[in-house]
Amino acid sequence: MYYTGLREGEALALNWKDYINETLDINKTISKELVDNKRVINTPKTTKSNRKVKLDNELVKKLNDLKEFYKSFEGFTNEWFIFGGLNPLSPTTVGRKKNKYCELANVKKIRIHDFRHSHASLLISLKVPITVVSERLGHSDINMTLNTYSHMIPNDETKAIDGINNLKQN
Repeated sequence: MYYTGLREGEALALNWKDYINETLDINKTISKELVDNKRVINTPKTTKSNRKVKLDNELVKKLNDLKEFYKSFEGFTNEWFIFGGLNPLSPTTVGRKKNKYCELANVKKIRIHDFRHSHASLLISLKVPITVVSERLGHSDINMTLNTYSHMIPNDETKAIDGINNLKQN
């Protein structure tokens, strides 16, 4: 989630058929509620939450390795969940594993949703345009992204004035 900005439910709902050409097709989410002892899969939070998220090289390699591992199981199909196999991992399992690895790494425990915020923060620190950050996060409106992350965008007032001064000198 740190490298994609996905919501937890979006990540847990992913099937292998959603992984195409180094991209994740985000088109569903999984709820925390159980019906007949199964997780409910719904449409994403908003229309803009339907999106394609391009993946970095290392994540592509890890997903390819994971898919090869899954293929060794009898009955594997692209309908299997990327995170869990025949059935999706539960949010409780994800949280428990996260806490375990936080303890092993001796780092502060954060919420699963904080990986999404960290992804946005990473992109902003890399000077990725806010429109791209908003699209990757699947925000319904760029204002949501700006309202949440504008404090992280550097104030480039000096850069603006320098640019105007340069225009006038030419």
